[in-house]
Amino acid sequence: MDKKKEQLRNEFLQNQEILNKAKEKLKQEFVGLDIIINEIIDSVSSWYLFPDMQEKPVVINLWGLTGVGKSSLVNRLVDLIGFSNRHYRFDVGGLSGKNNMNIINQLTDLHIKENNRPVVISFDEFQHAKSIDEDDKEQIKSEDRIIWKILDNGKFDTDLASYRIAERFSDIISYLYYIINKGVKAKNGVVVSQKDIYIETKNYYKLNNASKKDRKKIFAKYDNIDLLLIGENYYELFYNSTPELFANEFKVKEKLLSLNEKETLEFVKNILALYLQPTTIDCTKSIVFIIGNLDEAYTMSHNYNPDLSADEFHELSLKINISDIKKALKKRFRNEEIARLGNTHIIYPAFNSDSFKKIINMELNKIILKVYKKLKISLEFDESITELIYKEGVYPTQGTRPIFTTINQIINSKLATIATTMILHNIESDSVRLGFKDNIMHIDYIYKTKTVFSIKEKLELKLEKLRKSKRDDMQAITAVHESGHAICSVFLMQTVPELIYSKTAETDNCGFVYTKYKWNYISKKEILNRLTVFLGGYVAEKFVFGIENITTGAESDINSATRFISEMLKVCGMGEVPAKYQVEDIMTNMYLHDNDNQINKEIKQWIISAVNLAEKLFKKQETLLLQMANYLSDNRMMPKELLQNYCERYGSDFSSDSIIKNGDLMFYRKHLKQKVENTELRTKELPVNTYEISLNKNNNY
Repeated sequence: MDKKKEQLRNEFLQNQEILNKAKEKLKQEFVGLDIIINEIIDSVSSWYLFPDMQEKPVVINLWGLTGVGKSSLVNRLVDLIGFSNRHYRFDVGGLSGKNNMNIINQLTDLHIKENNRPVVISFDEFQHAKSIDEDDKEQIKSEDRIIWKILDNGKFDTDLASYRIAERFSDIISYLYYIINKGVKAKNGVVVSQKDIYIETKNYYKLNNASKKDRKKIFAKYDNIDLLLIGENYYELFYNSTPELFANEFKVKEKLLSLNEKETLEFVKNILALYLQPTTIDCTKSIVFIIGNLDEAYTMSHNYNPDLSADEFHELSLKINISDIKKALKKRFRNEEIARLGNTHIIYPAFNSDSFKKIINMELNKIILKVYKKLKISLEFDESITELIYKEGVYPTQGTRPIFTTINQIINSKLATIATTMILHNIESDSVRLGFKDNIMHIDYIYKTKTVFSIKEKLELKLEKLRKSKRDDMQAITAVHESGHAICSVFLMQTVPELIYSKTAETDNCGFVYTKYKWNYISKKEILNRLTVFLGGYVAEKFVFGIENITTGAESDINSATRFISEMLKVCGMGEVPAKYQVEDIMTNMYLHDNDNQINKEIKQWIISAVNLAEKLFKKQETLLLQMANYLSDNRMMPKELLQNYCERYGSDFSSDSIIKNGDLMFYRKHLKQKVENTELRTKELPVNTYEISLNKNNNY
């Protein structure tokens, strides 16, 4: 093997080892993202190993909820592969107005230092680069055009010329014309004739009103020194204006010191001409990370309720696929722009509870190391501390950021107390253990496995306070309301909810029922049952408290019910006429119009039927409704297991066998296969001469 091949082989193996080590390190530092890290490393490998083969940028899209480690993972990867100094980062949300120059200036720096070399470019908060607004109208933003050019072919032209700098060049050219016409000559950049004219011109303003004595002093400064035709103070100007011509300012100096006066004039004129030309920024050898939050795909992103299960959100996020992402992108970008983003879409999952707890423990371990380094004391955290931080700090849709502030509030704020107590009480201790029980933080100072001193501190827990059952009228109303929804779900939809809350930490949400249906479609036969589930809370309040005591808490349910049945009948064709209805307008000529108010009458009748069905159900399940509501009026939450137990104990004609456990094979596939089988049997029974086949005969269907 020749030396060049051996060198290429060694470089390849070395870079491959760097990538493998980066992958291992990232997996150690970023919890719950192993699959994501594998995808990212696979996507960057060809760029990192064979950058010279690349003719256009590699585009990698990272989508996820806020705070799941998109930007930080990219930054850490760039650091691990040695590209920190060649990483150009942009916050797309800030690229507007005068900030537009930020991207141009940074990419100009890229042009000067790294043009046509491998670099990393990341566009964060990319959802703000949208080119389509909420009304499906195009938004034209000049500051985003550069981004799309980079994503297209990696090149774009920009005019970097400054009027002030161009004016300086013009002044130099005018100056050279003047002194050359006056007979000034130069050799190797140094004035060799008519030096007095050179000095007079250079010091025009100083000499204009100077006395003979001052004139003599000014001229004396130039005795015994070389008079440079272009002074050293201009070297930086020439270099910065055309960096593609010179490696540094010393190269500018070498060039100027090799020219006579006329060559110098032509040189400066050429520099100005080059400076005024548009500059091509070449990013073809780059890898571009598109980083953003797509609320249209992550539909749970607006739900900030800390009582919702992180595991449920995690499961929902795993179902998001590339088709969902592209569908979400269509609400923000034009088709040609989505095409430029390519097909490498890496979809971050929401963290599950296990990942959140691992992240909490990683942060606690960092605190342990810092405290030991500073105080030479070993901190120990009881498992109750992890649970405390989880309950107070985890908002499933907001990622890790709330956790860090909670740790600072609960743990870091106690470090000063721990140290001060040791000093004031002269405690000899080699470790300090922190635990939590009954809203009390327990801090035990331990020396040689024995507790030598303890302090207790009551904590004011914001979320725990909000979660606490109040056992008041509001919780009683919520308990009845949510029990109504749950019972309708169990007996009409054959689905036991995952949990019921009658008191939550969310101030504008007293309670909720979380249900996961096992099938992904809506059939006509289940419309009434689904509608009844929506109205179950309202009817339950009416059933238990009486019509005169129902509250306004059912507002959102009534809104959802009305929208649901309206969509079923007006959009999905589930009414008497399978058609789409619109309000009559010149733009809706291709739709039916409910001029006789028939469709609205149908909607009202469906709603009345749903209310009647719920009332009938609650009469039959009155004991179950009251027992569930009674429990939830004292306790803030009822999990799935307890709910099913209540149905078995107090429900009328309840059977756990009736609950749908797998919705993938309930009816349709079996029915289709049976139809096919029946058709095949009938076909076999027909005589051969039943069929007449002719290419010339017109078949009437």
